[in-house]
Amino acid sequence: MKAAGREVRRIRAQALPKLKGGLRALYRTLELPGANPLKDAHAALDAAVLAAYGFTAKADLLAQLLALNQSVAAKLARAEPVTAPGIPAGFPNPETLLTEDCIRPAAK
Repeated sequence: MKAAGREVRRIRAQALPKLKGGLRALYRTLELPGANPLKDAHAALDAAVLAAYGFTAKADLLAQLLALNQSVAAKLARAEPVTAPGIPAGFPNPETLLTEDCIRPAAK
């Protein structure tokens, strides 16, 4: 998933200086026919996210998300542990999940 996200950001960073209209103009290019590297990068990112959650694109995504939320709510109701967002404790080599090419808040 890290590589797919990085590819989306790389393509956007290269394309934005060449377009007038910012991200809106860039994402409107997805509606045009023909090959589009940004479309391919987003498809790879979508596939990585689906795999990470164990979802399938062939089933109703909202239903899958609702089922996941209901499962988490049931665990919480039974006072069972739930892994919070982020890297699970004990994950081998968590540094493999981190990237430096991310948006960081401005320093105050």
